[in-house]
Amino acid sequence: MVAYIRENVMLLPMEIDNTIYDAVGHDWWADDAGFEITSLRYCLNPVRHGYFKRILNAMDVHSGALLDVGCGGGVLSEEFAKDGFRVAGVDPSPKSINAAREHAAMSNLDIDYRLACGEALPFADNSYDIVACCDVLEHVDDPGQVIHEVLRVLRNEGVFLFDTINRTLRSKIVLIKICQDWVLGIPNAHVWEKFIKPRELVKLLEANGIEVKEMKGVGPQRNLVVILFGLLNVYTGRLRGKKVAEVFGMREIDDLGLSYMGWALKRNE
Repeated sequence: MVAYIRENVMLLPMEIDNTIYDAVGHDWWADDAGFEITSLRYCLNPVRHGYFKRILNAMDVHSGALLDVGCGGGVLSEEFAKDGFRVAGVDPSPKSINAAREHAAMSNLDIDYRLACGEALPFADNSYDIVACCDVLEHVDDPGQVIHEVLRVLRNEGVFLFDTINRTLRSKIVLIKICQDWVLGIPNAHVWEKFIKPRELVKLLEANGIEVKEMKGVGPQRNLVVILFGLLNVYTGRLRGKKVAEVFGMREIDDLGLSYMGWALKRNE
């Protein structure tokens, strides 16, 4: 096993409030859920799943054991299950896991959901062909430990799929000051200092035996005026559900300045 290394990654004592995901509960699948969930489900999830699916198809990978770390209510796990993978999902929020289990049962999907955190995965070494870790690394105190666990459960030449948020002035203004503090009014749902620059993530992954193959950004295709007007409508409650996705038009881009995603391979030990 490659040694656990967390070189040059900021481990800060700042508190991040992850209890929001317990408060969400069954709103993960509600059409009129708040912006924090609808933006994830309708704006971000289709983009990242589409990207991951394209990468796996290009590798001719259409089946196998896949682990979704930080699965929340299961919005990404269910997409992978529909693609034909044997999916397991872990999350530290009991209400999110319950919502994921109930919705999977309603959808006739066989997904192994477990209450656990990314820092201590309840699986044997070399258990999974693919591990996805999305909207997670910016929420934990020690991303290095999560990566160490991913490395442990991932088989040699296994695929690691990820997304997270870049620590830039733009992300501080757009995601923290505007979206989080103004629109949502939820302090510390994210902490800007815990966002991870792409070069930091590359160094962390490669030091732990995972070779990054590509990174892509996620961003809106609308102009700034449309986006700001849309956020105002979200703030006043006039814009909810799927219409949020229609207004912002999130897509895969080359600019990594806000949110970014990518894929990597575990090197042979």
